[in-house]
Amino acid sequence: MKPLLLHYYVTMRCNARCSFCDIWREEAGLDATLNDVSINLLHARQAGCRFVDFTGGEPLLNKHLPQFLQHARRLGFITSVTTNCLLFPERAKELTGLVDLLHFSLNADTAGLHDAIRGRRSFDHVLESIDLALQNRLVPDLLFTYTDENISALEGVIRLGREKKLLVILDPLFVIDGNNFVSPQTHAQAIDYSREKGVYLNRSLITLRTMGGNHTASPLCRAVNATIVILPDNRLALPCFHHRRDFLHLNGDLDKVLHSPVRADAAGMQGRYSFCEGCHINCYFDPSFNYMRNRLFVQSMVSKLIYAWRKYVVYHRPWPKC
Repeated sequence: MKPLLLHYYVTMRCNARCSFCDIWREEAGLDATLNDVSINLLHARQAGCRFVDFTGGEPLLNKHLPQFLQHARRLGFITSVTTNCLLFPERAKELTGLVDLLHFSLNADTAGLHDAIRGRRSFDHVLESIDLALQNRLVPDLLFTYTDENISALEGVIRLGREKKLLVILDPLFVIDGNNFVSPQTHAQAIDYSREKGVYLNRSLITLRTMGGNHTASPLCRAVNATIVILPDNRLALPCFHHRRDFLHLNGDLDKVLHSPVRADAAGMQGRYSFCEGCHINCYFDPSFNYMRNRLFVQSMVSKLIYAWRKYVVYHRPWPKC
């Protein structure tokens, strides 16, 4: 079974202090190097990966990000970057034409609430970045991670998206211990909003939560099969980033590592580890849905078709070139 998505953590550093994210508490360590990334991208593409998400930390903190993107595009990847926009204004021109799926994190329609959630004054940077992105032939989606505390601010974010003809992606808060801290009422509001023009929500993520997340007795997670997770220090993390327990040094030979007994064992255990009970981590279940043949798969595919229709047909935004 070929992997679909490469999660490439190009740095563990972050210049925000988001209330719902702990990555900024991680030991920073080294950033990913151009040589390692170039080799690993080639091997990941040969292994079957279609998408590469350059992530972190804040990916724009890695000075080589434009070169990573250039190499990925040459190899035929669909590229993705999510940023808090603190650095985007000074780096926008470097990214021109290189990012297929660009996401700007926007958590409220006012500076007070957004900046409180992000732990940094970044609201004005997001607004500035939207205009700069469009000037540089980049089309960001507005990524709204919703909670009980900020769902009331969603309507204003949707208005901004409509004004700029940008899609608003609703991203339900996840926690790595399996607890669901978002109320059913808030999820219901998100579902209602997702029916509106210019709004996207992968409904499978909500259905998964109503099912209690992953269950180790009958696992749904396909994180090992669906994704490759590479850390900045050139190690493969298994079974996923948030529950990494095994690490394999790549040393220029990703293919060998992908066919190693350790990864095979992890694939056999995906969704079955004790920490997998109740798990609903968005960035691993979204690709996992593609490996299922159940209602979650169908619901996810329908949601993605709606995304494509609203972004590329209704808003006439350019399709990814890869």
